[in-house]
Amino acid sequence: MYMAKNRQTIKKRCKKEASLKTTIVEMFLGMLNTVKLYHWNTYSFAEHKATDELYSNLNEHVDTFVEILLGKDECRIPEFSKKIVNTHNKSDFKARVHQYRDFLTDMNKTLDPIKDTDLLNVRDEILGDINQFLYLMTFTK
Repeated sequence: MYMAKNRQTIKKRCKKEASLKTTIVEMFLGMLNTVKLYHWNTYSFAEHKATDELYSNLNEHVDTFVEILLGKDECRIPEFSKKIVNTHNKSDFKARVHQYRDFLTDMNKTLDPIKDTDLLNVRDEILGDINQFLYLMTFTK
């Protein structure tokens, strides 16, 4: 009886947390897809290499972030679908990267500064990756 009741409580809690998790995961997947698509579409070797490094760093840090997020309540991410946006020019791409950076910065409003320090630390690593990349994108050759 206790196990069944406990399982129901976990399911209710998971549904409540699903919206935030889905929003975060959707944004992270969008971020990774945007970077990889631009990487394949650029004609600049420097941008090609910079996006390759950014994708590698983001992939590692996003994976860590989501695994920590899932470990906090032992719930999974509900099924969802996401449209993939392909940005073909540098200014649109940089604007998307700035949107991702703003989303990450705004996590201070949704994550608990005491209970979620682990997530905020990984978020800071992702912000570092993005800011370093934006610097590298200022080079012309």
